[in-house]
Amino acid sequence: MVEPTEQDSEQTAPQKLTEEREFEKILQFIKSSFKLDLTSYRRNFVFRHLRSRMHDVRCPTASRYISLLQEKPEELRDFVDTLSINVTHFFRDADVFGTFAKTIVPEIMKAKGDGEQKLIRVWSAACASGQEPYSIAILLKELFADKPQILIKIVATDVDSDALARAEKGEYDIRDFRETDKKLLDKYFTPVYNKCYRINDDVRRLVRFQKHNLLTDEPLKFIDVIFCRNVMIYFSREQQDLLFRKFHQGLGFNGYLIIAKVETVWDKALFSVVDSNHKIYQKIA
Repeated sequence: MVEPTEQDSEQTAPQKLTEEREFEKILQFIKSSFKLDLTSYRRNFVFRHLRSRMHDVRCPTASRYISLLQEKPEELRDFVDTLSINVTHFFRDADVFGTFAKTIVPEIMKAKGDGEQKLIRVWSAACASGQEPYSIAILLKELFADKPQILIKIVATDVDSDALARAEKGEYDIRDFRETDKKLLDKYFTPVYNKCYRINDDVRRLVRFQKHNLLTDEPLKFIDVIFCRNVMIYFSREQQDLLFRKFHQGLGFNGYLIIAKVETVWDKALFSVVDSNHKIYQKIA
């Protein structure tokens, strides 16, 4: 839940209503001019970020900000980037990764049959600065260390260009490893400077980063498992329903969806519950 800012609490009801009308003008301009519909975002969430962005670029009114969008269309990208959620660390919720490794991965590999070569496809959706997809890559490397015939393909997506740039750089502060086994830190990372570590190339090459808007872009396809955690809580119910349908489309036969412990899949016709404690679901064909 997005908490009201101090500025919100200081506004009178008429002031807030006037501001919201101004914000609506901006959203309508973005929709008509750029064909990007942001109206399904939760209002308090998008308004808070729009207020902050307008302050940063010194546009006190809707008309001034719309003029800026007309003069510099790249401003839309910068604003949309602020809507992404980038708070994460390596192996966040370690018990979820443990269940994934012990229960889900064996089921995925069993379903692939007895072929000589097998490919496991993972989509880390809203990957922020890369800690989650790199954690998945490390986990799978550990599981398949003696099985070179198992191929690993991880696609990590986010709407935030800056976050993706940080992910591709692959350098992280020691605070990002608070749930990481020291042995894994030593094995898969190289110290670079001032308590900063760089992901090793053998892990980096397993992950491909790309910009992707969960709302407006088509889902990736033929995926074995999708991680999309701690994202749904920022979306409206309408938006959540849309994303669950997209994830259903993107998963292969009997593929898996893993969301955060505080999140829930509403449509029981799309997914069955595999593990209610760790919020792991399986696609219903």
